[in-house]
Amino acid sequence: MNIKKKSLVLAMAATFAVPAVYAEDQTQDQSMTQMQFTAQINLSASTTPDIGDDAFKTKLVSLGNGALISVYGDSVDATKVVYDVKGDAERPARDIFIRTCASATLDCSLEENWTAPVNVSETALLSSMNADWDGPDVDGTTRKPFYGDSDKPNISNGGANIMITWTDKYCGDGTNQRSVSYLERDDREIPFSCTWARKASVNAGGALTWEDKVQLSDGSRDAKQDVSKINLAGNAVITWQEDPLGLQLGEADGPGDGASGAIAAHGTDIWIAAKTEANGYGASARLTDNSDGTTHASGNHDVIKNSTGTVVDDSEIDGGQAAATRANTGLVGPTVVVAYEETKGSEGRDIGKYVRYHALPFSGLTGADLDQAGCIISNPAENARRVRFVAQSDDMMAQVNTVQGDADTGMRIGIFWKEGQYDQGGPSDIMARVGFKTTAEGSTGLLASDLVPAVDIANCSASDFQTIEDNLVGSDAHKQGYNLSSNTKAGTNNLTDTTETNNIENALAHRGAIVGNDLYIGYSYTPDWALATYTDLENYDFWLRRYDAVSASWTAPKNLSNLPTKEVNVREPRFVKTPYSSVAEANYNPDAFVIAWGTQTNVYSHIEDAEDLDIFYTRSFDKGNTMEPVVSVDNPNNRARYESQLRPTPDGQIVYAVWNETDGVTTEAAFAKAITTDAVVDDGSTSTNSSSSGCTLSDNAKFDPTLPAILLSALAFLGFRRARRSQV
Repeated sequence: MNIKKKSLVLAMAATFAVPAVYAEDQTQDQSMTQMQFTAQINLSASTTPDIGDDAFKTKLVSLGNGALISVYGDSVDATKVVYDVKGDAERPARDIFIRTCASATLDCSLEENWTAPVNVSETALLSSMNADWDGPDVDGTTRKPFYGDSDKPNISNGGANIMITWTDKYCGDGTNQRSVSYLERDDREIPFSCTWARKASVNAGGALTWEDKVQLSDGSRDAKQDVSKINLAGNAVITWQEDPLGLQLGEADGPGDGASGAIAAHGTDIWIAAKTEANGYGASARLTDNSDGTTHASGNHDVIKNSTGTVVDDSEIDGGQAAATRANTGLVGPTVVVAYEETKGSEGRDIGKYVRYHALPFSGLTGADLDQAGCIISNPAENARRVRFVAQSDDMMAQVNTVQGDADTGMRIGIFWKEGQYDQGGPSDIMARVGFKTTAEGSTGLLASDLVPAVDIANCSASDFQTIEDNLVGSDAHKQGYNLSSNTKAGTNNLTDTTETNNIENALAHRGAIVGNDLYIGYSYTPDWALATYTDLENYDFWLRRYDAVSASWTAPKNLSNLPTKEVNVREPRFVKTPYSSVAEANYNPDAFVIAWGTQTNVYSHIEDAEDLDIFYTRSFDKGNTMEPVVSVDNPNNRARYESQLRPTPDGQIVYAVWNETDGVTTEAAFAKAITTDAVVDDGSTSTNSSSSGCTLSDNAKFDPTLPAILLSALAFLGFRRARRSQV
């Protein structure tokens, strides 16, 4: 970490010790509480101690019985080297590991109270396909084993059940597995990935009972972006995408690095599989209809080979007019909900994507019922992507309302996405629709016909671009979604604004939660996309809005991060509600939630890459009307931190957090626990929380928002000058 970066971290902590952590419209009192974090522990330290930490995509879930479950990727054998397409680098192959801690009876802030790591995937020492993965410049076209490199783990839980899914370069016997040779990556030949799943149940002591892992796809198309949901009964649904031409490298025009699956070849479909506790896994099937079995690959594309190294003819490769990517999936009572982005298939007449939506019965997940177009819920004349949703069952609504004393408004789902005129990484707004259960026949609150503002049900499921242009674009029955981010900084309700009302601002990284009659949607926002992207004159903060279904109204946007300098951006924000638990029902607080956001240096993106800094946390117990002081976990070595995961207890009083952190050489899966303590006050007294970096305001106090920025800028500039002097 360079000196300028260290100065930024230290200055962030210093300026968060002044009242800049609150939005201008908030006041605090002397009784305010805050989170106090324990010293962190390294969950991945004992995974593969012989080759050092290489932790990847750490996740965390909590079960109703208090069991904490952390899952992460890690390398196994330094000699089993693979090529990472997304990272554009060679590294040891990774497996997926899981550790548990019974938080109801043990102190999970102590590493010895976590179980030993269990290898869930067990593929990093196996190979199902040989490939010239280092390219012909190294040792000619020699094909060597490509080991079972596990991609990021995804985990869901329901009751005492957990489901872990991932995509992997190991595909069993590899009979149908194919590969792609990336010409622009030294002609490296990389096998396709297939999708795997593994289910377990956890007892009160944290002990796991595992089922065998199951392979859900065969590697004949490249699998990516897997999502799973499992319920109390042990039933589960899993979706993923399969690209017939292999993972596309992308152009990294958005905030990511490309090769994420967002860019895909025509004929890419979303696939789906269901598991019942009684009968196991059903056959995997195409959910979407992009590959019709008669259209095949054509045009210029990287070479595709089969498992024996023979070039596959285009007539044997799926093709189509469109590509479906980045699905999100839910299992809500008896209903499966899937939303994803899909290219328009316009043959050059229009750019961008639609957001499509499916709601179908879990009992009907058979191949005969699938191969569907899905309903377009975005503005078909614009570019929409990165759809997310939050949903709740009838039972969950009833449980929340019992505590809050509200009537059931029927709200069952909130769906939100990015939308604008521009392709890929350009300016956009966050749009949303809300679904309500009504008295209409068949209404569940989850159907496309239940959404508000309304969509044109008669025309939304058209597949081809021309029909959509003729019947859906401009349809009076297809209403614009709520525009949540338009002119955010003005703090007004501009819900009916078009995305062109202010076409220089940008919103992204949208997060949400649904709690009874409250729907929360947060997003990162900048008033000027170009300035934030290509200069450091503007930056991104994290803002929050709440929809109250009782009054059918949205709160004005509220800035929760209030970064005190333009030299830093919010990155990877998190919003996590308190979980309902029958075990802790008496203490359940549905009005509480916890927020976290990572920070990065704000750089000229066309000149240099941003560096991760630290992660900051805050919490509310009253639906976001007031927020606790912002805190962080002690970071004595100033290691870069990113990608946090949070799990509060049902009352919100304890918060568990995991994240990844690195010193540039090794990467750890870190964990810390936060308890509730009295906040630091502004009368000169101090909290016992050594990790605190926040304070409170006295009653009705206000602050000068320019002071923190000036202070931080001065400290950062001082650090920069010292760095320059050290180089002279």
